[in-house]
Formats: sequence, structure tokens, C-alpha cells
Amino acid sequence: MTSTNTRTLDTIPDRQTLGRWGEKTAADYLESRGYRILARNWRTREGELDLVACQTDCLVAVEVKTRSGQGYGSPLEAITRRKARRLRRLLLEWVREHRPGAERLRIDAIGITVRPGELPGIDHLRGIV
Repeated sequence: MTSTNTRTLDTIPDRQTLGRWGEKTAADYLESRGYRILARNWRTREGELDLVACQTDCLVAVEVKTRSGQGYGSPLEAITRRKARRLRRLLLEWVREHRPGAERLRIDAIGITVRPGELPGIDHLRGIV
């Protein structure tokens, strides 16, 4: 687990606010590693891509899961095969619509675990599908 973000939370907010905070934290994490964020919360009737980023010649859809502790397991455990397949379909739809010209496509997942007053723990899995 990597803790590179200096943003902490004093208290745990409601689920929706925690999710937005996690997506912002994930975007900051990716940008600090040279990724360029192309889209946030891109939606269709089929679902949503939390983040779409570019890393050199690779277009990456990133699913972000944020949890306040591990009482329900790791945040990444919430990403099922079914969800991963849907992410792949959504990324292909995003590519058809935006035509970014990337040579490669990839689906990543970022799990963020946060506790009040502590730095977030960030797990980044590359190529989950």
C-alpha cells in the first residue's frame, strides 16, 4: 500500500462525499505519476467510468473504490468480473466517441482506504481485465 497523498480527512463524510474525495485523491495520485486525466465521471446508460487517463501511448480507464477502514474488506474486492467486463465495454465506447488515438487500452483499479487524521492508503492495480 502506498501513501503518497498528503490530504487527510478529519472525519469520515457521507458515502457520496467520500467517493468524490476518493476520485480526486486517485486523480492526484495518477497525475503525480505522469498520467494525464482526460475525463472524470463519464456516463452512459450502460454505466460510468470514474477516470479516463492517458499514460504515454496507453489509454487507461480507472475504477476507484474508497472505503473508511477494512470492515467490509479491501476496496478492490468490490470490483467483480462482471464489473470489470462492463468497464471494458465502457472504455471501448469512450474510445469510439472521443477517438483519442492511443495505441493501447488498459483497465486499472485504485483502492483507497482512509481513516480520520491519517494519510490514505492507495493500492493501484494495473491491467485488471
